[in-house]
Amino acid sequence: MALKVLLVLPIREGHNFLITPDLGILYLGTALRRQGFDVTLLDCPKEKFSFVDFRKFLEGRKFDVVGIRCFSRDHNYVNHHLKIVRQVSPDALTLVGGPHPSALPEFVLGAMPGLDFAWKCEAEESLPELLSLYSEFGREIPEELLDKVPGLCWRSKTREAVVTNPGSFSDDLDSFGVPAWELLEPGSYPGFAWGEHYPIITTRGCPYPCTYCNVPRISGKKLRHRSVENVVEELRLLRSRFRASRFSIMDDEFTLDRDYATQLCEALIDSGLQMAFDCPLGVRLDSLTPDLVKLMDRAGCKAIAVGIESGSRRVQKDIKKKVSLDTIREKAEMVAQSSRIAMAGYFMLGFKDETEEEIRETIELALDLPLARANFNIVIPIPGTAIFDDCVREGRVSLDQINWDDFTSDQISFAREHVSGEKLLELQKEAYMRFYRQPRIIWDLTKQTLGHRAVVHVILRRLKMLFSRETARNSKPLYLREAGI
Repeated sequence: MALKVLLVLPIREGHNFLITPDLGILYLGTALRRQGFDVTLLDCPKEKFSFVDFRKFLEGRKFDVVGIRCFSRDHNYVNHHLKIVRQVSPDALTLVGGPHPSALPEFVLGAMPGLDFAWKCEAEESLPELLSLYSEFGREIPEELLDKVPGLCWRSKTREAVVTNPGSFSDDLDSFGVPAWELLEPGSYPGFAWGEHYPIITTRGCPYPCTYCNVPRISGKKLRHRSVENVVEELRLLRSRFRASRFSIMDDEFTLDRDYATQLCEALIDSGLQMAFDCPLGVRLDSLTPDLVKLMDRAGCKAIAVGIESGSRRVQKDIKKKVSLDTIREKAEMVAQSSRIAMAGYFMLGFKDETEEEIRETIELALDLPLARANFNIVIPIPGTAIFDDCVREGRVSLDQINWDDFTSDQISFAREHVSGEKLLELQKEAYMRFYRQPRIIWDLTKQTLGHRAVVHVILRRLKMLFSRETARNSKPLYLREAGI
């Protein structure tokens, strides 16, 4: 009989995230189902689950394997999920994957006693391999076989140590198939109430050394592509099966390979699908040309997010973004003049040695650029980044004392040299208020709200986050409120 596998998106609290389908866990669903495993997907934030609800969900079913996705901010919540799994299904194999264990596998295995295996990097190929071994050997899988599973992190009894197997990055992204959307009810997601907005990926990996980003360690430094034909085939499936009219390209570097982006846009035009799309994760402005921008516009691109980060020349150099402020200004104006594509700018406030003056330079840059939206995120020392490594080395954070609940873009997770945490939060609020009080932004939001409520919904969530975070900071998190569950 096939193993019954539960894949879980863990409980989250707060206003600093959007409830959207997770492509990573959907791709794992496809990989496991292809090998004959019986897969169930549980999205706890979408279902508004408490830990009481999670326990009841487990008690009503029997799963052989429970796998949980984990970002660093999820650490404490995932740990409590695992405790409940151990109580309800003590024989179930437990797995955790995602950016957090990818960066800190030894720490995660040490801090989560209810965890059997952790994963780093991609798992579409190696997770089915592990579960096939589990089907054959149960918990007594020979260690020489565990040694051969790429990316697996595990406790070796014979070596009395945590073993971290080297990860692998497949060049054949087409072989992963398409996400297992049938495991979800896509229309039940909040954002879909204003139009079905399906996420897709076309590339993985990033060659840039930005000090704040962990993508190269998780997805590799090499930019890998799906074939254009494979992407269009997936869009046809979404169009026919779910009547999708819009999609989001969730790549970290969609426009980095201009030839590939050009070919895909031409294929979208030729396909006759007439689907609108956007690029919400942040394309590099220096990768854009007038011809490419015009072609993206013709292909249906309505909006792009552009990663700008800082308005300080010194900070830009220090974070190894490898783009000049002059190029940012030039390219942003080019996009505005060459197309109808709206731009959202992503900015970061509070690098460890950043001054208040440099933060204000970032705010002024945001006001000067032709942006339709702006996000001002507090810098997080994300594990797997150079910033995190520096903070640990300098004693700004300690693995034994970190409160992972603070690892969100609206909270203070480490001490800066020149700006206090309180002042940094004030500057973040000031940045949002100054940007969204601009008459042109107010007018644009008013026009868009008449036809698309999702626009104002996202902005209101962001403002609600700013004005409610003090209450959230003083409230006890759910994993403590329901510690006895």
